[in-house]
Amino acid sequence: MKTDVLAGIDDAQGDKLQRLMRPRSIAIVGASAKPGSTGSRVLANLQRFDFAGDIHLVSRKGGEIDGRESVTSLTDLPPDIDLAILAIPGAGIGDAVAGCVERGIGAAVVYSSGFAEMGAEGRIEQDRIAKIARDGGLALLGPNCIGLTNFIDGTPLSFGVQRPAEIAAPAVAILGQSGGMVGNIRLSCAARELPVSYTISTGNEAVLSINDFVEFAAANDATRVIAVFAEQLRDPQRFLALAKAVRQSGKQIVLIHPGESEGAQEAAASHTGSLVTDHAVMRTLVTEAGVILVETLDEMGDVIELLLRSAALPKAGPAIVTESGAFKGLAADMCARLKLDLPILEGATGQKLAALLPDFAHVSNPLDITAQGLQQPDLSGQAAAALLADRNVGSVLMALMPGTQEFGLKVAEAVLPHIRGSEKPVVYTMLGDSSAIAPEIASLLHEAGIALFRSPDRALRALARLHEAGRYSPVTDRRNDAVKIALPDTSGVLPEYLGKALLASAGFTVPAGRLATSAKDAVAAAAEIGRPVAMKAQASALSHKSDIGAVALGLEKPEDIAATFEAQVQRVAALPSKIALDGILVEAMQPRDHELIVSARRDDDWGPILMVGLGGIWIEVLKDVAMLGADSDREAVLAALRGLKGYALLKGARGQPPADLDAIADTVARLGVLIRANPRIKEIEINPLSASGPGEGAVVLDALVTLA
Repeated sequence: MKTDVLAGIDDAQGDKLQRLMRPRSIAIVGASAKPGSTGSRVLANLQRFDFAGDIHLVSRKGGEIDGRESVTSLTDLPPDIDLAILAIPGAGIGDAVAGCVERGIGAAVVYSSGFAEMGAEGRIEQDRIAKIARDGGLALLGPNCIGLTNFIDGTPLSFGVQRPAEIAAPAVAILGQSGGMVGNIRLSCAARELPVSYTISTGNEAVLSINDFVEFAAANDATRVIAVFAEQLRDPQRFLALAKAVRQSGKQIVLIHPGESEGAQEAAASHTGSLVTDHAVMRTLVTEAGVILVETLDEMGDVIELLLRSAALPKAGPAIVTESGAFKGLAADMCARLKLDLPILEGATGQKLAALLPDFAHVSNPLDITAQGLQQPDLSGQAAAALLADRNVGSVLMALMPGTQEFGLKVAEAVLPHIRGSEKPVVYTMLGDSSAIAPEIASLLHEAGIALFRSPDRALRALARLHEAGRYSPVTDRRNDAVKIALPDTSGVLPEYLGKALLASAGFTVPAGRLATSAKDAVAAAAEIGRPVAMKAQASALSHKSDIGAVALGLEKPEDIAATFEAQVQRVAALPSKIALDGILVEAMQPRDHELIVSARRDDDWGPILMVGLGGIWIEVLKDVAMLGADSDREAVLAALRGLKGYALLKGARGQPPADLDAIADTVARLGVLIRANPRIKEIEINPLSASGPGEGAVVLDALVTLA
């Protein structure tokens, strides 16, 4: 089923997905009367939910199971059943899937493991089964999954114990390749009294993937948040398109994606057969698509709670209210580490707060209302209300001492009238870790749409994720202002002189120069260009020319230029690899001011991505780089530059002149336009890019271009 906002799958596939998610008839293949068996647990779940559709049972023995007659074969089932649950061993899955196709069944759930997660042989069998399903139009979930539960329509398709739940909007849909992690996130939401619309375990994703269920869940009105645990995002570019559409629709995707470490990559491959892609590329592009990326399960639950209990994302930084001067300092430090900007309060807000607080209280953000809050239970609420009315404030975090259970409840009851119904997020934090508090407090706050935390650290970390998301607006359909350029009819790495010619044709600034094929030609080229010159040996196989002494700088005298030509030719000829030399590039020397590395590469899965950082020794020592999507404009690049550790050097430090930041940003953005407009370009690395002072531009000193 297509929607106006999300339309990634065709109508036929959408109808099949409807038959999986909202079946009117279900066949349990592998039904059994044996207590604890997979088939009996599936049937028990359907009965527990009072499933109103038709239930058909397929059992090897036949006969009656729990008061229902069973048949012994798929061929004995009526045609056009919506869904088959294949609760059988892996060895029989191929035949069962073929039988489903033959009977016109719309969808199937496969719990069995032993497929792609086991290695090459298992992957071959999984691919064979997937082809049968695809060719037959069967929407297949799994294998190696625990199924799904549609809490909206009351349909459990899982062998884990499932119980009906009251669903209210807004709710969260929980998707993941790992059934265990899906279940863990659901339990966390249940403990927080957060409604869950769907839980979907996709397993090895032989046919259907997380993308299909992101689209389905986003089309549901009750679902505001889509929580995703992914070891691999198959078809990443579709996921990015869906993420942008979800964000534009006013909903949020929260993603946790293990795979940054080598150990996590090995675990993913053996768990769901996932092929882990470049984690840094993923992190950059999903964030730019509007996804809230979290790092831990605790953070996942915390962010989900804030999203479901907040009317909107914050557009400005938070204000913090506490009764402790010591915590005020701690909070300021935590916000600095989290890059969570604390706004300066408006003058009118300061006046309101000064009138509320004792004369010795200092009005600031974070705000310490002093021990007066222990004498006046609603004081923190009045202060929070004043802060929420401040146009500079995007959210309020209250970090209060718990006191006795009776006093804590009294404070919460007094505070609620001041913060109830706020359009800005409010987080109510009671210090004291897991010390006992009145159980009524959580219910009071939750009914008012306010999150309760016991850990201020976790509350601030989750709030920082919301603020980061609130500042970001996904970019769609940026104008592609580049004309396709003529590319050489070759593939692989281009020698530097051809790479620079390509960049020059696309509007980049490169030094004046030309290729010389003899010592005499090199001397003539230097005279034409103007000395001093740089000389560099040129061949596709010479990516690191300086390593073999094939780069010379600052040459003035004709005899030195001629001698350098001969020396570089001899060095290349002496290499054991027998490299064929195109010639020697002779170029006008350029000022070596600020040097950067700038690159664009086309990731096989995620598509094009940009990188910029300080060049020279800085890239090797500090690894100080920023990654951006290839559709980033000048402002996005400037923001990335400001995030570099070495940004102060570019701004001019210790008497050094500043760099032309606009020229650097234009170069990076133009590189993104170039790689997006020319699919044959696999990678462009400019190292170094030399940037002089403001208004003086940036020059490509060396470039490596790789063509597909």
